[in-house]
Amino acid sequence: MIVDYEAGILKICDLGSAKKLNKNEKSVSYVCTRYYRAPELLLGCTEYTTAVDIWSAGCCIAEFLNGYAIFRGIDSSDQMYRIIKIIGIPTRDELREMNSRYTGSVDLTVITFTPRTLRGYLPERTQESALILLEQLLKYKPNERLTCQAALASDFFSELKQHSILLPNKRHLPPLFNFRENELLKTSHLYSTIVPDFIRNNLTDMHDIENHKLTLK
Repeated sequence: MIVDYEAGILKICDLGSAKKLNKNEKSVSYVCTRYYRAPELLLGCTEYTTAVDIWSAGCCIAEFLNGYAIFRGIDSSDQMYRIIKIIGIPTRDELREMNSRYTGSVDLTVITFTPRTLRGYLPERTQESALILLEQLLKYKPNERLTCQAALASDFFSELKQHSILLPNKRHLPPLFNFRENELLKTSHLYSTIVPDFIRNNLTDMHDIENHKLTLK
């Protein structure tokens, strides 16, 4: 990621392993930088979903708060161990959800120690809304992690929806709600939660709104 702190802009870069996922199509599990690799990938899953990116996003947010990566394993096995130390020991059901074909020789369910929990690894000043968001992003079961759209509706981002909010350097925020048409369609049920009133009130062309199938409340 490339961050312009002065302008408040973050760009995702180095998309060398990016691909379009197709249902029931197998993919290589050895992808993504280790510190940000989802547990299902560490367990060798080859039929994963975009939920692996949600896990990575959670790791990035935790790193923004901490100043360093929260899971820093030296290899795949150690990476899984470090995740367990914080998130907890996965149940057999969670293991099946991550990779139903997992045949590893290590039974993760017999590890005996008390996890420190996420809060113990975050700065004391961390907002409750940030902790809640991370807990919803860093879940073992891929289908229980928030979608991108639901994450944007999190209270963690409420401050960005204030009309008068400025960056620490007193500059205005960059455009945050200029969604593409396909993004608008996917966020229609959460549109009124994600986009602040002062932006929605500027949408006077009801024809465009209807075409986008937006549900305004």
